[in-house]
Amino acid sequence: MKKLLYAILFLFSVLTFCKVEAKEKYLLTRDSLNDNSNFIPKNWLFSNGDDSCMASLTYNDSQWKEERTSLIFSDTSKPAFNGIGWFRLHFISDTTVAGKPLAMTVTHYGASEIYIDGKQIKKFGTINGPDSSEYYDPREVPFIFSIAEAGEHVLAVRYANYEAEKNFKTFGRAKAGFEMMIGMPDDFISQKNQRSLALTFLLVLLGGIFLALCFIHLFLFFYHRSDQSNLFFSIFMFCIGVLFIIGFITYASTSPSFSMKSIFIVNPLVVIACISLSGFIKELFLKSSWRFNVIILIGVVSFLMHIFGISEYAYVTVGLIITVSFEAVFTVIFGMIKRVKGARIIGTGILFFTLFILTLFAIALINEGKFDVDDSTTSGQIWEFLLALAVISIPVSMSLYQAWRFASINKDLGLQLEQVQMLSLKTLAQEKEKKKILEAQKETLEEEVLLRTEELRTEKKKSDDLLFNILPMEVANELKEKGSADAKQFEDVTVMFTDFKGFTQLSEKLSPAELVTEIHTCFKAFDDIIGRHNIEKIKTIGDSYMCAGGLPVKNTTNAVDVVSAAMEIQEFMDKHLLLRKSEGKEIFEIRIGVHTGSVVAGIVGVKKFAYDIWGDTVNIASRMESSGEAGKVNISGSTYVLVKDKFSCTHRGKINAKNKGEIDMYFVNRSLGEG
Repeated sequence: MKKLLYAILFLFSVLTFCKVEAKEKYLLTRDSLNDNSNFIPKNWLFSNGDDSCMASLTYNDSQWKEERTSLIFSDTSKPAFNGIGWFRLHFISDTTVAGKPLAMTVTHYGASEIYIDGKQIKKFGTINGPDSSEYYDPREVPFIFSIAEAGEHVLAVRYANYEAEKNFKTFGRAKAGFEMMIGMPDDFISQKNQRSLALTFLLVLLGGIFLALCFIHLFLFFYHRSDQSNLFFSIFMFCIGVLFIIGFITYASTSPSFSMKSIFIVNPLVVIACISLSGFIKELFLKSSWRFNVIILIGVVSFLMHIFGISEYAYVTVGLIITVSFEAVFTVIFGMIKRVKGARIIGTGILFFTLFILTLFAIALINEGKFDVDDSTTSGQIWEFLLALAVISIPVSMSLYQAWRFASINKDLGLQLEQVQMLSLKTLAQEKEKKKILEAQKETLEEEVLLRTEELRTEKKKSDDLLFNILPMEVANELKEKGSADAKQFEDVTVMFTDFKGFTQLSEKLSPAELVTEIHTCFKAFDDIIGRHNIEKIKTIGDSYMCAGGLPVKNTTNAVDVVSAAMEIQEFMDKHLLLRKSEGKEIFEIRIGVHTGSVVAGIVGVKKFAYDIWGDTVNIASRMESSGEAGKVNISGSTYVLVKDKFSCTHRGKINAKNKGEIDMYFVNRSLGEG
């Protein structure tokens, strides 16, 4: 019971201290160990040096100074402690404890090695210098040791805490050293087990209950945001629940750094809890914000003082707690007098909780931080009962208030439901008529939507077909997806040019209609041929026809594909020439040139755009056509290298091409696959 009351006071930033006077000499006997106040004396012999010989019984420590093992820091001074040092204590044991099992408890924020007469009996953490030491808080968990024989002995402690000053400045932890106590094993272990089980269970249980209530009321706020009392109450429950969890962490954790960081957020949580409780009361009873604003101002001041390390923040926090408590008491009483709905239900819990906390504060202040209650007496049982009521008073009263409130709301909703049912009967006929009208309109709209959808699908197909007819499919898809098509470099592309010999003179002998019809007939045949050979048509300029293989999708067969198509075009033109001769018409002879190389391909223009290619390969392919002969397929040396295994060719030698110098040229005779 007493330990639990201490935990409640701690969660609200009230620190209590147990003061034990140091003894001038320490005599270790069984009778002295049965005394419940057996702390090891505070004043030990201390040295800032670090030598393993300092653990020895015979080591000369006559020049060492006396120092308290707790090594308390303050704002104005600090102990002569540079992060590591040795403590030695001479004591005398009698025959009642010699050779008997004894228990020792230690608590500290650093690392320690404990020796008796030079022999190490325990180690907590690891001492490896300022940067690699590992700190461990034993949390007063007892361990067993023994003293071999009666007589004088030396208890030596090698202790390190290189972060002591940092902990004081950052977390306000004044204790840099350690505290130690020796007792009988049965007493220590029994006390530790009872305290551990009871306090651990209670802290975790209360933390879980308050956090569960926090989420319940948070969800209620989300469903009904106009009632902000649920939000304030949820925040209050969250802070109290986390405070209990922090109490459990600081009790159970063996990591000093983790414990101090957890304790560091106690004050902000207390501040937020006070502000949220004040806001909760305001929403239920006051509806006035000036008091709430004052509470927020005091809370902000305490929070900032805490963040900037101003040690007096605790006084401001205590003042905030007292202010909110008195506000809660008087406001609830005023609400009861004014007969505010639900004030008696929820006010009872708030009043009881607040008065109980104020009573604890008053007793702690009067007794200078001590709160001594014997658990075995009637007084202790009464305090235990009152504590249980105080812890659950607010959540129980809030739950009762919410039950009453929902019952009232349900009653009002029942009356409203009857009115709604009457109105529903009157409007039911109207709704049926509207439904019939809407169903008729729906059918009409669905038919129209289907019709319009089909029209859009048809139009889209037309536009896609037109686009695919203008551009390669891959380029067209890229243009549709991105709104643009990037120019690309192709290393191995075979370009073919065709041109009608003497076209200018022939065009003067034919009518425009005959000329266009003849060109259309030839180019349509060309389109069919290159389509079968996976060749992309680039453009036509007058009587010139240009196509390319190996783009926009790269392949390794484009040279063979283009030469094959060229041979088929030449074969078509030979047959077409014979047909026109037989009909007595003017004939068109064709020159075909092919070259393989690298090109750049892309879309040019924004109006009437076209897919085109550029590069020296295009110019050389044009020279292959102009340097060829009618009725022949003229290819360059680079194309010949790629098709020589597929076609029989005749080397024409190096022929001068306009602006390109001498180029190896070949006439393609036939495919090697032919007989």
